[in-house]
Amino acid sequence: MPRKTLIIIISVALIFATGILVLFHLPENDAQPESTARPPVIREIGTLIRASHTDVDSVEIKLPGRPSYTLRLDHSDPDDYKIELISDDALFPGMEPVMFAIFSHAISVMHLTRVTEDATDEQLELYGLAEPLIEWRVNFLDGNFFEFAIGYRLAAGSGNYVRDKDSRDVYILDETAVNFLSFDINDIYDIFFFPYPPSDEEFRTWQFIQHVLLERPGNDTIEIKKRTEEEWFESAYGVSRFKLLQPVVDECNDILVESVLMEVITHIIPERIISIRPVDLSPYGLDDPFRLTVSTESWTGTVLIGNSSRDYRGRYVMLEGHDAVLLDPHGDYSFLGLEYSQIRTQLTWLNIIDNVSSLVFDLGGVSRSLLINHPASEDDELSGSLDGAVLSERNTRRLYASAMSIPVSGSFEGLVPDVSPVYTFTMFFINGGSQSLEFYPITDSQFLMVLDGTSLGVYTTRLQIQLNLLDRFDTLDAGGDLAR
Repeated sequence: MPRKTLIIIISVALIFATGILVLFHLPENDAQPESTARPPVIREIGTLIRASHTDVDSVEIKLPGRPSYTLRLDHSDPDDYKIELISDDALFPGMEPVMFAIFSHAISVMHLTRVTEDATDEQLELYGLAEPLIEWRVNFLDGNFFEFAIGYRLAAGSGNYVRDKDSRDVYILDETAVNFLSFDINDIYDIFFFPYPPSDEEFRTWQFIQHVLLERPGNDTIEIKKRTEEEWFESAYGVSRFKLLQPVVDECNDILVESVLMEVITHIIPERIISIRPVDLSPYGLDDPFRLTVSTESWTGTVLIGNSSRDYRGRYVMLEGHDAVLLDPHGDYSFLGLEYSQIRTQLTWLNIIDNVSSLVFDLGGVSRSLLINHPASEDDELSGSLDGAVLSERNTRRLYASAMSIPVSGSFEGLVPDVSPVYTFTMFFINGGSQSLEFYPITDSQFLMVLDGTSLGVYTTRLQIQLNLLDRFDTLDAGGDLAR
């Protein structure tokens, strides 16, 4: 980015990150050790470092008891500066506004009040500078570097003691700078899994998801694809927006897919780093994890999901490509045990009546035929005929819906019986295609459903077919109207 733009971004970043300080860091810093030393009369104003970002390669932050990290500025494109977050030699995603704010505070430390010149070892210990609370190092492109240390907070007043590690002169660093430099990797690691798109009144976040693949150790893989607008409106077969691709191919119940899966995925938001580059992933259940891959039109990401934590509230996760164990304390992971039968449509087949020209029913040797007459203009109504008998639009639509509404009674994992089907429903489409639903006997009252030669792995009962279709033929034959 241009230098002027970078200055503007850093300014905005300071405002942004100050808000984070108010939310997360001020209470923590209230517990910082305070020096028992009282500063003498202020003698002068000093500067520890005043550097331009164009001359600085990186800033290293060392926080005792917490992972150290480096902020490195990418100088490869002077018109587009980028900043990188590195910890334990691994590159991680970071929030740029916060990183630029920390970087800016680290390379420009000016107008400090000096409290001691050439401090003794005893004084450095009293100021907390013998074992600093924070240390940072500024590395220049020419190979030079400077190192600094932050000690105790003042017993009276705000700020902490600070010094250049090559000098024994001690200064006071203001509280804002101390707070920025005390940020650890948890505060700046960009640990959002799903990238939130720009807000749009027409869409909710989950509506941007196009494809989901959930791979589960010891359980079925679930794969769901969202039809494009064109596929949705032009498909002769599908009326559901989501299609189940694994472990079986079927239409989905859109409402359930949205509520139990899509919405939940967008709320996977880890909040802290547990371990960077762990040697053993088994304590976290990440040696053989669940793998959740999500795609939008412009982004694909995979999150690895492990065990629930015993030490913290939440679940261990990792973002594929980044070697750190994270903790998500708020996510709902009940979808990991989801059975595909819970999200597939409970209807056997789904088709739009506007795409259908006729339905032929072979009911154990008895043939019935429903012809659908589509309106020629907006002023005309859809109508139909059952074996030549004219039907009203209402009866046509309700009989068609009955053929679409043969409910599933249970699952069936056996092979298709080597016998002839008891019933066959054949649907002919306006575009010339066709689709057949066959019912094979598996008991005296149960029928395996097979769509275009492929078992659906579910069955219905003789009673359901009788109530949902055969009785309706009898009603129409008697000249009656169909109820819903």
